[in-house]
Amino acid sequence: MEQRVEFYKPTLLNGFELGFKDGFDDAIERLELEYQKRLTNDLVLSVNSPSSAIHLALCAIDIKRGDKVICPVNSYVDVPEAVRHFDSEPLFVDIDPQNYHIDIDAFKVTLKNSKSKKLRAVIVSHFAGLAANLDEIVGLAHKNNLLVIEDFIDAPLLEQTVEIKGDIALFSLNYRLDNTIKGAMIWFKETALYDRAKLLRNHGLIETNKDVNYLYDIVDIGCDYRLDNITAAILFAMLPQREELLVKRKEIALNYYELLQYTPHVTLPTKSEDHTYSYFIINIDKNRDAFARELEKRGVKVGLQYMPLNLTKYYKQKYGLKIFNFPNALKAYQTVMSLPCYGKMGKKYVEYVAKMVKEVAEGHI
Repeated sequence: MEQRVEFYKPTLLNGFELGFKDGFDDAIERLELEYQKRLTNDLVLSVNSPSSAIHLALCAIDIKRGDKVICPVNSYVDVPEAVRHFDSEPLFVDIDPQNYHIDIDAFKVTLKNSKSKKLRAVIVSHFAGLAANLDEIVGLAHKNNLLVIEDFIDAPLLEQTVEIKGDIALFSLNYRLDNTIKGAMIWFKETALYDRAKLLRNHGLIETNKDVNYLYDIVDIGCDYRLDNITAAILFAMLPQREELLVKRKEIALNYYELLQYTPHVTLPTKSEDHTYSYFIINIDKNRDAFARELEKRGVKVGLQYMPLNLTKYYKQKYGLKIFNFPNALKAYQTVMSLPCYGKMGKKYVEYVAKMVKEVAEGHI
């Protein structure tokens, strides 16, 4: 085995001490202020993880038992999981076979077949870092009185190049950098949703006396979604690295496009200037698992984002879903794989991965 290329490696915290020069006491406020500037909106809240961001967003819209939330069937598990924690129902929608985003025609069918007043929202992800076309989805959602939760968790820094069009937007503070440290940010279009989320982020607790902060009351049922000051300081220090690593990851993607063009059996992902390439997803026309095993033998780790939820035990049994209910997602699941693509990945490893992909492809049946 000539090399071994991991699918992902954590980022070293160069400049870690920068987050501590002003102490910890106001680290959360500094981080939120930075995102208020970046998003040109004061209605921004930090939380302790992307999963908490999804759950708190649903709390903010006051989702209740029996309500329904539309989401693509290839969502990561924390999306429908958050819906189910309210004893609400996720309505899965098939994906576009080219970009793996929510399929607009399938979305229209779901709206047509779901006239219930319990239909509350749609969660739309910018899958793998590629910007989704939200214009028609947002228009249809608002026409049907649905709120749009825009999910940037898979797309770090995409908000710098595309306009936020949803009612709520979710951002990971550290996704694809160092997964041992978690944090997220939530953006709100309306003050009422922001105020409710801010209340529930801290147990539904309010201070009742401005002079003494130990007197409080509980006015609603919340939880502790708060980011802690030390983590906030670390994440603040990492902000410059996020931008540097994004630039490098785009360079890696461009290298893959150049090195892997015309490779037999391999279709490269949709190319876009806005793409952040959280995942560099290739499509193998047949025998994907055999292809992946051969890469593994050569030391190249690959990923699979994400399993269609109708194939998982819980959702299959809970809603009686069948394997072929979502044919586009099924086909993608059977044919796609993600190549290593992270900012700290040296060029020699990119070239090695490409060489191994081509080597396997030439002998692939």
